[in-house]
Amino acid sequence: MEENAINLKPIRKTFSLVGFSLCIFFAIAFLGRIIFAEIAVLAFGKECWLLTSSWGKWIINYVPMYFVAFPIFYFLIRRLPAEKPEVNKIGFGKMFVYFLISYFVVYVGGIVGNVFAMVFSGGKAQNEVANLAMDTSLLKVTVMVILAPIIEELIFRKLLIDRIGRYGEKNAVLFSAFTFGLLHQNLFQFFYAFGVGIIFAYIYVRSGKVRYSVILHTIINFLGSVVAPWIISRVNIEALLNLDPNTTAEELMAIYTQILPELIVLLVYAFLLFCVVIAGFVLFIVNIIKTNWKQRSEELEKGTVIKTSYLNVGMITYIVICLVFVVISLL
Repeated sequence: MEENAINLKPIRKTFSLVGFSLCIFFAIAFLGRIIFAEIAVLAFGKECWLLTSSWGKWIINYVPMYFVAFPIFYFLIRRLPAEKPEVNKIGFGKMFVYFLISYFVVYVGGIVGNVFAMVFSGGKAQNEVANLAMDTSLLKVTVMVILAPIIEELIFRKLLIDRIGRYGEKNAVLFSAFTFGLLHQNLFQFFYAFGVGIIFAYIYVRSGKVRYSVILHTIINFLGSVVAPWIISRVNIEALLNLDPNTTAEELMAIYTQILPELIVLLVYAFLLFCVVIAGFVLFIVNIIKTNWKQRSEELEKGTVIKTSYLNVGMITYIVICLVFVVISLL
């Protein structure tokens, strides 16, 4: 393919419009939270349930994003021409392989994110997402297990990839994952969101059906935000950490007997998690070697990918905005 065979100017404009659309989505979600909170204060006072309860926090954080910012983003992005990937079926066995790889990536990415966040913040950064994940409200389950997978996959897989996939599958997958990771606005989540975003995007370009990535996203979120917090919360670790040195053998035995069933469940969970991570690592190595990319209709030359896709006004603005919030999260 000759480098001058493709006019890069309209392609760069497309990526810039995508970047600006993401900026608007981000801005509306952010400002919406502030406006919702201010309205709640003016209407009900600072101690109203919207500001103090877990339900209220989830409503204020996610209603503006999913029910205001998302429709506006859809309206903006749909004006760009779309080219859907070829439709193919993915069987249960292949989906299970993707699940194992995804869990490995999430696990390792989480560790990397925590290390970087602690290093760059001098150990001061707080993982607010981990605190939110421990919430047991039904609304949290609805948001994390249903709404988040559906809307995030529609945005970062279907809507984005349908509009940029023609310029190269590999570029579209990495672009989708990178913008998805940045949207999380913190180092704790960026690395695993970027990693698993690559897998979700690859599934979409290979299947042409967003339902597969939605299902996998749902399973990952369910295990991470529902199953893991529930198991951890069942074990009374504080009872062991705060033992009185003068505790008698009988009292100690009573404490161990009380927490033993939950402790066994936790140990079994940890063992299964270890097995999943190891299996995911092996499958990751095997499958990354076999990864192939199909030639698309307007494939970008290697030397033009970064300049065309990222070094445009819209994407630079989006990247800078997200990085500002990443820095703020470390303070």
